[in-house]
Amino acid sequence: MNSLLSRLNSLFAFTLTVMACLTFGCFLSTAFKEYGAPVHIAIGRVSVKNMEDFTGPKGKSDLGFLTFDVRADLDSLFNWNVKQLFLYLTAEYTTKNNAINQVVLWDKIILRGENTTINLKGLRPKYFFFDDGNGLRIMVVGLVHESQARQHKETVEIRRALGGAHTSAM
Repeated sequence: MNSLLSRLNSLFAFTLTVMACLTFGCFLSTAFKEYGAPVHIAIGRVSVKNMEDFTGPKGKSDLGFLTFDVRADLDSLFNWNVKQLFLYLTAEYTTKNNAINQVVLWDKIILRGENTTINLKGLRPKYFFFDDGNGLRIMVVGLVHESQARQHKETVEIRRALGGAHTSAM
């Protein structure tokens, strides 16, 4: 007959094995799920002004102004393992000095249980859209909307020429 310690050891080992299998099952329930949500971004008024840059001795820099509309249903991104979504809108462009420029224009945190449908119109950037020189006047700027659910990123890109002809690509 087995001793009490031997029986407790067997019970403990069995319990840990069952818990490991349940944990692996929880992992599998969302590991291969395709995350994605339709996001629509419409650009309204766009302008660029040459403003005084108080962050350094460079003098004047371009400051971009724009309005945009965001429409999205993010309900499909939530599951038992997603507590919150961090959404942000970035402007990406290139200049002769920098191959990649990224400026965060707007962000929002959506917690589990909150309204996951976004229908915002006439938004202005939450953060200033400053260039480190005069690169906004002639560049095509891409607006990229990203949401992070765990490690996943859904990207929708819309391009708009600032201070020139308006072009859009999706």
